[in-house]
Amino acid sequence: MRRTTTRSVTRSGRERSALDAAYDECRRLVRTTRPTEHALMQLMPPVARPACWALYAAFAYADDLLDSAEGTEQERARRLQEWRAALEADLTSGTSEDPIRLALTDAVWQWGLDLGDLLGALDAVQRDDGREGVATWQEWRERAHAQNISWPEQLMRMLVRCGLPVPVRLRDLPGFTRFVDGLFLTDMLRDLPEDLDGGHIWLPAEVLDRFHVTPAELISREWTPAVQQLIAHLAGQAREWLEGSRRALRNTLPLGPAIVLDTAVELFTAELDALVRAGSAVLHRPVRVPRHTEWRILGPARARAAVVWRLTLPPDREAAPARTATPADRTAADATEAAPFTGPGRLTTRIAEPPLPPRPHRDGARPPEISAAQLPQHVAIVMDGNGRWATGLGLPRDEGHRAGAVALRDVVQGALEIGLAHLTVYAFSTENWKRSPDEVSKLFAIMRAELLDGELLDHDVRLRWVGSPDGLPDDVVEVLRAQEHATRHRTGLTLNVCVNYGGRAELAQAGAALARAALAGEVDPARVSEQLFAAHLPHHALPDVDLLWRTSGEIRTSNFLPWHAHYAELHFTDQPWPDVDRRDLWEAVTAYTLRKRRKGAAVVAPPPHA
Repeated sequence: MRRTTTRSVTRSGRERSALDAAYDECRRLVRTTRPTEHALMQLMPPVARPACWALYAAFAYADDLLDSAEGTEQERARRLQEWRAALEADLTSGTSEDPIRLALTDAVWQWGLDLGDLLGALDAVQRDDGREGVATWQEWRERAHAQNISWPEQLMRMLVRCGLPVPVRLRDLPGFTRFVDGLFLTDMLRDLPEDLDGGHIWLPAEVLDRFHVTPAELISREWTPAVQQLIAHLAGQAREWLEGSRRALRNTLPLGPAIVLDTAVELFTAELDALVRAGSAVLHRPVRVPRHTEWRILGPARARAAVVWRLTLPPDREAAPARTATPADRTAADATEAAPFTGPGRLTTRIAEPPLPPRPHRDGARPPEISAAQLPQHVAIVMDGNGRWATGLGLPRDEGHRAGAVALRDVVQGALEIGLAHLTVYAFSTENWKRSPDEVSKLFAIMRAELLDGELLDHDVRLRWVGSPDGLPDDVVEVLRAQEHATRHRTGLTLNVCVNYGGRAELAQAGAALARAALAGEVDPARVSEQLFAAHLPHHALPDVDLLWRTSGEIRTSNFLPWHAHYAELHFTDQPWPDVDRRDLWEAVTAYTLRKRRKGAAVVAPPPHA
């Protein structure tokens, strides 16, 4: 999808009324036909719910067009093809006469959703036309993933736009595809009566053969012992996939999406229990989870989700993002298309070319006027206090790291606004390995997601990694190297991210490199100078630090850049890092401009007048 500009489009009252009605139509469709999915959407941030209704209503409508009993199979396929073509035209023009397509079009341009992915999922639904069934579980999974993975990934994209550092490429997370398998199989068992009415059986032929069940037996609704065993097996398989995926995903998702995940697993598991208890009715009519069971699951989940979104969403993301101009409104959008780049290894990265300008502060704060001569060239930050911030709010420590990632985004925007050349942040020190394996694992997952899906690299930021790969997860090393390579030609802010970095280790490495050079006869030990030592540092191109800033009230430098910060001005503030924004950076830089930097020289008094 082409990257949209930030110019918003103002709608008239009449257009707004039509759009509200369109979203309401989507909500009614989802609530009446997919009540479980509708209940899960109510756990999303309120601002994102209308877009959720529009997304799911579009998929549900397309699926229902094929499954409808009206007309012949060819007529139903033609109607779906016409609706899909109309949707593509609407997405191009930015409006529609059809309420579902109007809501989806608005959601796409408001939230920056992936057009290609959405249309690809609809094409996968359309490919069911004329298909007799699936032979193997592998074929079944390919169908399930093609039709279903896009939808939750679009939800993650909306959370990123809300200001949360969440992984968008869910399909890359361990356990996610099994989660989709479990949801799809549960949905298939739920829709079994409707499929049988249309003469369709989407269960793999290999599992039917295993239980000696023929398609004719299912279509005629024969409740034989073999059919009973088949249904029980499929329900158990779906339950196993759902529970297994929850265990695998729990450590990689932020608290808000994790609540949605847990609730989805509990609701769909309750649905599987109800299907098994229903006996032969599972072949004849839809089976619903008892109302009291739904409320037992949904009540606490809604309360937890409301608290989490209130605490973790940035204040400026409580309203939907301004609807961006559609292709008809934007002739210059091609210039900001996100260019694909394949970095080292398997990773494919996408960065905006040309880079986008800095995002304004949410309250309209403007940067101070500081001349280039007074501006520090290199600011280094110890981003301290994430865990204590979360603990103080009763949240898990990893939620502090997620909030810290959001704070870093804003500080980087502020650095761009004042024209800072170098910003170095202490993201993970060699001492941080002493923390619990669970916290370390979650921190790396957050870091990887932010580097892949965050907004930092949409701007004129050159990323450089400072640290050692020893012991780091391969996927973290891969994304650091890939984004470092992808941004190598940027000329704005250089953002040095210290990951697995230790100052003493850096000095030891330089000493070892000099010793090896001396043994090889390349260096005369008697002629080792500061400049020669610096040239053997692992990150010798890093300029000296002018200003070192630490948050959260601690007054120490914690093994951070001991060589490069030898003459740095020190700045300590009390607020924890998640409470920081770009204004705090500006205050630190302004304080720096008032310091007198003599670097050991005495102040020479002016000569007295003669």
